[in-house]
Amino acid sequence: MKNRYVVIDLETTGNASKTDERIIQFAAVVIEEGKIVHTYSTFLYPEKPIPSFITELTGIHDEMVEGAPLFEEIADDVLELLKDSYFVAHNVQFDLNFLHHEFNRIGIQYGAYRTIDTVELARILLPTIDSYKLGDLASYFAFTHENPHQADSDALVTAELLLMFIEKLDTLPITTLKQLQVLSRYLQSNIYDLISRILIRKMLCVNEDEKRYDIYRGIAIKNRTFTMQFDEEDVPDFQTFKKERLAAIMSTHMDVYEEREGQLQMMDMVNATFSNKKVAMIEAGTGIGKSLAYLLPAIFFAKKTEMPVVVSTQTTQLQHQLVEKDIPMLRKIVPFSFEVALIKGRHHYLCLYKFEHALQEEDTNYDIVLTKAKILVWLTETETGDVDELNLPTGGKLLWNRICSDTYNPTTKRNPWHARCFYQRAIHRLFVADLIVTNHAMLLTDLSDDGLLSSYEHVVLDEAHHIEEVASRSTGLVFQAKRLHQLLTRIGTLDQRELLSKLKEEWCKSAYAAQFGQVDALLRDVKMESDDLFRLLHAYVLHKNKKQLAMDINRMTYRYDTTNDSDGRWAILVEVANRVYTMLRNLLDKMKEMKSFVLADDVHQVKQIEFMRVIDALDEMTDILHKLLLTRNEDITWMEVEAKGTFHSTILYSQPIDVSNELATRFFAKKKSVVLTSATLTVHDSFQYVIQSLGLQELHVTTMSIPSPFPYKQLVNMYVPTDIPTIKEVSQEAYVTNVANYLAKLAEVTEGKMLVLFTAADMLKKTYQLMKEMESMGEFVLLAQGVNSGSRTRLTKNFQQFKKAILFGTTSFWEGIDVPGEGLSCLVMVRLPFAPPDAPVSAAKMDKIKREGGNPFKEYSLPQAIIRFKQGFGRLIRTKDDKGTFVVLDKRITTAFYGKNFLHSIPHVPIQELEMNDIIESVREEKS
Repeated sequence: MKNRYVVIDLETTGNASKTDERIIQFAAVVIEEGKIVHTYSTFLYPEKPIPSFITELTGIHDEMVEGAPLFEEIADDVLELLKDSYFVAHNVQFDLNFLHHEFNRIGIQYGAYRTIDTVELARILLPTIDSYKLGDLASYFAFTHENPHQADSDALVTAELLLMFIEKLDTLPITTLKQLQVLSRYLQSNIYDLISRILIRKMLCVNEDEKRYDIYRGIAIKNRTFTMQFDEEDVPDFQTFKKERLAAIMSTHMDVYEEREGQLQMMDMVNATFSNKKVAMIEAGTGIGKSLAYLLPAIFFAKKTEMPVVVSTQTTQLQHQLVEKDIPMLRKIVPFSFEVALIKGRHHYLCLYKFEHALQEEDTNYDIVLTKAKILVWLTETETGDVDELNLPTGGKLLWNRICSDTYNPTTKRNPWHARCFYQRAIHRLFVADLIVTNHAMLLTDLSDDGLLSSYEHVVLDEAHHIEEVASRSTGLVFQAKRLHQLLTRIGTLDQRELLSKLKEEWCKSAYAAQFGQVDALLRDVKMESDDLFRLLHAYVLHKNKKQLAMDINRMTYRYDTTNDSDGRWAILVEVANRVYTMLRNLLDKMKEMKSFVLADDVHQVKQIEFMRVIDALDEMTDILHKLLLTRNEDITWMEVEAKGTFHSTILYSQPIDVSNELATRFFAKKKSVVLTSATLTVHDSFQYVIQSLGLQELHVTTMSIPSPFPYKQLVNMYVPTDIPTIKEVSQEAYVTNVANYLAKLAEVTEGKMLVLFTAADMLKKTYQLMKEMESMGEFVLLAQGVNSGSRTRLTKNFQQFKKAILFGTTSFWEGIDVPGEGLSCLVMVRLPFAPPDAPVSAAKMDKIKREGGNPFKEYSLPQAIIRFKQGFGRLIRTKDDKGTFVVLDKRITTAFYGKNFLHSIPHVPIQELEMNDIIESVREEKS
């Protein structure tokens, strides 16, 4: 077959090719010898009306196809176009199936035996891109895309992508192409042919790969470009620089620079904190420019004193925002060079030793093959080896768990990749860094005296309102029934290829032959007993949640006390748990004896490492099971199950009730200066709640609250409907129906662009389902956390892409969502964000306060809800040009005695209490 590609794109009346859906536009672009040589496009008459949602998506309406040819009139032309060619499309199976269906309908047999899917190519060759949708790729590469979702425009963009992908394949080293060629046999389209052609051509030319890449043991990785500045540089006084030079430099590097008094105040406070070795707490409202306000004085201090500053954020996503956006701006501003290190948990980094051996394993699982191919390309681009750069398929995460760096990596002597180890590179950068960027989870799990970050004495904690929660979680315990089941299954497959299959023969030849038989017997017994235990635990939680079962709530929790549960079922649970624990200990004793034997064999090192990892993980889980079910526990302990899930959905948890003393003694007391900052640190205009929760009472914390500079009175209108019932006045079903109806009416006048925040996942899902079934919602795109697949970032991006979209969120969606401009014009809070009274951690904390003679509502429940409320409100206005509507579907904010506390916590905005129909009319007037 000659080197000819025909790129096809279709627009249709619907997505299901095997029904009566029809093609309304056909387009083709022909590529020969690397050039576009022909284009073809026509509308087609579908013999049925075009649905309104298709018209909205594509812009194609009935009048445009009136008088257009039928498919059978162009069928011969299409066949001629496709003759002796590769059939190429973006998501090739969709277009191919539709054409098959149309050809079959008119009695023509057509078979495209050679296909190339540009989505599949994009997933391999663009391993770090967030989205592989055609429109997103066109925007990313600045391709001209005049009519997205029309076939002629889409086909041209797809053709440009194909040409770009061919060019990129041509730039890859021969070593990588050879590995990709092997893997491509298991892909879904004929990428093997494409790679083979390029590989043959490259092998006939002069090979410069050795110079451009670091090629080692059959894998090509990017040459390191890390350089350091060792010349001594003059670091001016920060205050002098700020006063005399900052404004001029900022004006040079920003399109529009406005001096912000709040930002300058925060800089002064951070500078004084580092200089005077203090602890400071700074609440900085939206629009202050918080990141630059702490980064600028921090880097001056670090360079002047030669003492690095650690900057910790809540999420790895915020880490990357600092490194990719804020720190590059910082480099333009300061008159000296500086070094930055980004450090995460070890499992974030690829182990090249394990990956090398994974490549040698034949695997036909599509996601695994795709992930290996992505990583091969990524290795020619990455300097960090950090998985957060990768867009992994769901199944690829299982492979990553096997090939990431961890404490089971081979020793330096036995690991030929040690000099190229990504994790070691990240650690080495710490030693020369002026700024170290990390996240709270890593910082707070590294509190030991010899921890990686424990020796650094100057710290900025961004999003500091999360510190208590992260500290509690990092010192708590988790036991997952599913995880134990996986580990036991893994050990049970020792006689299979993936884990020590060859060594079984060695064991059987040795004195350990009897051991192996005993392990098999113990495995069978412990699997049966542990399954019985999880069945009992699952049933126990359902028994304790009979009322929730009647309310059709799926995720259920039960807080338990190992020393104070008088239910007769508990005694049975403890008895079975004791048997499981004893069996696991016996199994581990046998496995550890075999482990020492395996370590003596140097041939199967990777499999040995895998074996050690399984044994140690099982050992850890066995200890956790004992602590959570069979030991007196001072911490909060609870169980969680899915009512409609299997018994393997059972999870046991424990967390300390109070981490303030541990934080104070093991973290804050060991630092010379700490800056804690967030947009939400005060409650009732006081920092006292956060100070107490973090154990900072004795450290003389300096505080500052800097309000947002935005004119909220002109930017936000707030509404509270007076005719919506409270959840106590009606059944949950009636309440959700009311909420859904209100949201639907509101969406029609706001034309979507609406973020709806819930406090419970079950209510979110029920509201989503009701609205999905409403006829009036037919032209809206509904996106819901926990319903639609994808991360918070992915859902937010999808929300921004559609003109009429509604995003339903809970938990993490109350903060961290950043949709500036008209993409978000309406924010709805369904209920005030009080934690559910039966939530284990909240209930335990409130019980403790009550036992100590305090007021749980005033001292814990209300402050927590106010902080969350402030975070949620902050989603609406992200820039000074934003405008929006804020609706709270909870009358308690104006009728309850504590409602004023919520209103007082946010900037003053006009508030109207009206019936819902009047609110709709008022919003309609705002929009007109």
